[in-house]
Amino acid sequence: MSTVSKNSAENLEIQARLDRKAARKNVFDMVIPYVGLIFCLVFFSIVTNGLFLSSKNLMNMIEQCFTLVIIAVGASFVYAQGNMDFSIGSACGVAQMVGGLLLLKLNFPIYIVIPVMILVPVASCLLVSLISAVFHVPVFIGSMCIRSLLAGLLTIGVAKAELIIPISDYPVLSNDAVKIITLIAVIGIGMYFFHFHRVGKWAKLIGGNQVTAAQAGVRVKNQIFLAYAILGACVGITAVFTMFRTGTVSAQSGSGIEFSMMLAIVLGGFPMSGGEKSRMVSAIVGAVTVTMLTNGLALWGIDPNIIGGIKGVIFVVIIALTYDRSAGKLVS
Repeated sequence: MSTVSKNSAENLEIQARLDRKAARKNVFDMVIPYVGLIFCLVFFSIVTNGLFLSSKNLMNMIEQCFTLVIIAVGASFVYAQGNMDFSIGSACGVAQMVGGLLLLKLNFPIYIVIPVMILVPVASCLLVSLISAVFHVPVFIGSMCIRSLLAGLLTIGVAKAELIIPISDYPVLSNDAVKIITLIAVIGIGMYFFHFHRVGKWAKLIGGNQVTAAQAGVRVKNQIFLAYAILGACVGITAVFTMFRTGTVSAQSGSGIEFSMMLAIVLGGFPMSGGEKSRMVSAIVGAVTVTMLTNGLALWGIDPNIIGGIKGVIFVVIIALTYDRSAGKLVS
């Protein structure tokens, strides 16, 4: 056998081995998120003696899940591009503060307050994308700067006292039917644009390779702005319902949402680098899992500070297990 034929056969064997490894990894990535979801359900049902599945706690989890799932829909477009945003928690808090001030101090009608609350996170997310796409500052740094700025504004806005929202005056915004309809609408519209419209297809193309996307005719910067605007709108919708659910706005409003969203992304098997393997259902499954994890640990009696540490450890472990180390090989 000639040297060329021998090398060709070896390359084919290596390629076949990498193909099998990639296929196993794909199955692993698809199955593990659902295994984690089932594990949380069974484990917390046992350690809480069934309290985890009580009707009262299930309703509580649905309320909590509502928030994260809506944000997960918007975040899918950003993460599919290989981007992220650490400012969404503070943006959610500032949106609630603005809404509370408009209602309580300026007596604005609710039909004006709601659009303004939605526009606040849209503006902050667009600012993050502007810093990254136009000024070429790493999105991690840009979003952390915006996060600090918004957190400062929120602290100043509620420095004298927490804002108490008269939620009884707006029963429609705390109505379960309205929330269910909103959730279904957001998921349905999000699924369509993410999987069947060019907006989602281009987002995944950008996540795969920005240069290739640009060469294919995609206006990369415009699509990045659009993805962040979608995320901001979802954060704004969440802010509206959260404010009228809790009835108060404090310096802690929106706190922790950004990390919970990142944890949802990795627990759902959504690739942090984005690309063609991005699936919105993964982000949604991850959001449900994070909600169950947080709720279950609290119901189990774990200290809130320790819960944050546990979630951090889980995040690191999942990243370590799923991080793609195949750079330089024939198949990633």
